[in-house]
Amino acid sequence: MKLSLKSTIIGTGASLLASTAMAQNLTLQSAFPFSLEVIDTSIHRFVEDVATATNGELTFTPYDAGSFSPPFEILENVGNGSLDAGWSAASYWAGQIPAAALFQSIPFGPDVPKYLSWLYGGGGLELWEALYAPHNVVPIPCGSMISEAGGWFTEEITNVEDLNGMSMRISGLGGEVISRLGVSPVSIPAGETFLGLDTGRIGAAELSFPSIDTSAGFFEVAKHYYFPGWHQPGSLNELLVNADVWVGLAESQRLAVRNACSDLSIRMFAHDMQAQSAALEEFRSAGVTVERFPEEVLAALQLATEEVLEEAAQRDNDFADVIESYQNFSERYDEYRELTAF
Repeated sequence: MKLSLKSTIIGTGASLLASTAMAQNLTLQSAFPFSLEVIDTSIHRFVEDVATATNGELTFTPYDAGSFSPPFEILENVGNGSLDAGWSAASYWAGQIPAAALFQSIPFGPDVPKYLSWLYGGGGLELWEALYAPHNVVPIPCGSMISEAGGWFTEEITNVEDLNGMSMRISGLGGEVISRLGVSPVSIPAGETFLGLDTGRIGAAELSFPSIDTSAGFFEVAKHYYFPGWHQPGSLNELLVNADVWVGLAESQRLAVRNACSDLSIRMFAHDMQAQSAALEEFRSAGVTVERFPEEVLAALQLATEEVLEEAAQRDNDFADVIESYQNFSERYDEYRELTAF
């Protein structure tokens, strides 16, 4: 879907690339609503850090979800140049690029430190870049998300059978996995999820970790909050930049963007790990039961995960290459981590 964004915003993006010395302002649309506090803080911090590092020669103007492009069309609209850049989650593109889901999260997979180690030290980032190249988009890891909650449920889950027949807002590989247990995964934007729970369209939803879920208000309509976030033990946000725009930036500007994203990933992890206790207490005060999934459910989910990953690798060569890269890296990483654990 081609947008007319360039004709409505003067002085942005590729139209200013004739000279890299000129001040450039790039459009940046989020796939997530700014009403989600952590998302809002993160994207604006990135914008400020890039402007500071480049002395104002490169700036991004951030736009809320849906401002110009539907959230699930941001990759397409960045690639075709309707948007200069997007802020999103790689699992949104899993329908057209199955392996993309592996660059947001891997069920029962890495936490944030391990994820970043694979990307920057184990060849993961090069695979990610190659995967998006045919779409004329450059992906950059930009912000980390600590382990999520397993989800909000309107009914108590005591065994695997309780999941059968339920509809749940969950995307990517997590949705494929939980469907093996009889759940119907529903892929809807974050901003529509509260209404889905409130109206009964869905009986469960996962969004993120507690401090983000607070601003989504799910605790008002669902009273069972389950852990762990088996589907996203650690995840990353992505900055998508139109490849032609990226090539037109000065090397120092590209470095400023990458550094701002790396710094954001570290700061988000450091902040978010210690910030969840207050949110959990708020939920409990509102009558929410905070608990772990029964072990029977977790065991069934882990078995289903192994099946889904193996089958996806058989269907798609890119998926097979990416998951093999991660699994080989994981063996090396875990060996030393286990030796040094106490």
